[in-house]
Amino acid sequence: MFGFFKNIKNKITDSIKKNDENNPEYRIKFARRISNKKIRYVSERIVDSNTGEVTDTIIGKDGFFNINKNNELSVYCGGEELFRAFTPNLKAYEFLSLEGAVLEAFDLCSNRERQIIAYYKYYR
Repeated sequence: MFGFFKNIKNKITDSIKKNDENNPEYRIKFARRISNKKIRYVSERIVDSNTGEVTDTIIGKDGFFNINKNNELSVYCGGEELFRAFTPNLKAYEFLSLEGAVLEAFDLCSNRERQIIAYYKYYR
């Protein structure tokens, strides 16, 4: 009887480990999952270091995600690359509404740490 409860406990802990945002494997899976989504627009979240004020600026419209052979997630809008980061280093969170995602990582395009918000296109 106790073996049954141990099996359930193992299944629960395995499912928790699979969704650990700090795990590079999870980050790669997340990047692959969003790579087939089209983007309506992308904004960049900028935090003022002096005042702590947060501003969101739209940096691109009508784009897509792409993963290249070097395991880098790129965000393209308007024919130009706006953001590129290694997927194992990418901190990404999807909205509860599943209408977009927040991506945070060191950007290889601008050579600085960035946080961007990508809103998906919604097809009815």
